[in-house]
Amino acid sequence: MADETISASQRSLEAQLNSVRFQCGVEEGRWKVLRYAFPVLEVRVTGREPYSGKTASLDFQLVCDNFPAAGPFVQRWDHAAQTRPPAPANGPTSPGVFDALKDWTRDGTQEHGGIYRAWQRYAALHNGWAAKRPDEVWRRDRHITFIMEHLYALVSEHAAWLARSCAA
Repeated sequence: MADETISASQRSLEAQLNSVRFQCGVEEGRWKVLRYAFPVLEVRVTGREPYSGKTASLDFQLVCDNFPAAGPFVQRWDHAAQTRPPAPANGPTSPGVFDALKDWTRDGTQEHGGIYRAWQRYAALHNGWAAKRPDEVWRRDRHITFIMEHLYALVSEHAAWLARSCAA
């Protein structure tokens, strides 16, 4: 009876969060769910540089309303403070993380656009990314792990950059 009040979007997301694909990422330590209250999902993603074992972690918020028809709005998130932290400075972070987490606004608005990658809800519409990177654009047939794996790759790149910076 309670399932009648749960939207199709929520059922879809929860089925994917409970899937083997998503739970493998949790078991492998790639990501951890910090908080879930539909439509908001907060996660910590931990990347690892394979040679040195250096790790880096970043927290993200995914707003999954109208899921999977619309891809999640993804932004870096401070879980403890429940707010978006400032964009990272150029220099003490990897170039990929600096570019992905830069401050930018949605076309025609003053609202923060979120992570700047083609698979993110608003970035896909910015500067024609959907047409330029159709391989990376969210489609309704994609799984939430598609985004989680992209976040993991970004954070792992940052861990590798930190390992090289410390070794230099």
